Amino acid sequence: MAELPPMTAHVYFDAGTGEAERKSLTDGLTGLGLQTYSATLGALRGETLTWLVLVVLPLSGFLQNVGQILAQDACTALKRILGGVWHRAPGEPPAPPRPLLLEDTHSATRILVEADLPVAAYRQLLELDLQSCTGRTLSYDRERDCWRTAGERP
Repeated sequence: MAELPPMTAHVYFDAGTGEAERKSLTDGLTGLGLQTYSATLGALRGETLTWLVLVVLPLSGFLQNVGQILAQDACTALKRILGGVWHRAPGEPPAPPRPLLLEDTHSATRILVEADLPVAAYRQLLELDLQSCTGRTLSYDRERDCWRTAGERP
């Protein structure tokens, strides 16, 4: 039986993302079996980026692999890896709150991952059916404890 090629993740960083945060995220994704390619993006068409990091990958397959590889610690590990992009060195000024954006290469579903999401959000993320969300952007509704279409009214 032939081995499947490794999954790839294209990671696009905002120009203001620090080197430690870049390394933390790319090393974490590599440790989960992804082959990572990264680039730095400035303003797009004169507009400031509204996200800190964009990760484009086969998200459904990635989330399934994370669950299998890490078993019980999957949610905590995913939070640690993705949350690494918001860590700042001591004395470094706080950055404006901007999300990390995960984009699925198959369904074009986007997931807005904000700093300090609860572990329950990551648990739900591992169980999301991305095909039912094709082309939508999801964010975590902390009041309702669930992933919802960004900007959607309750």
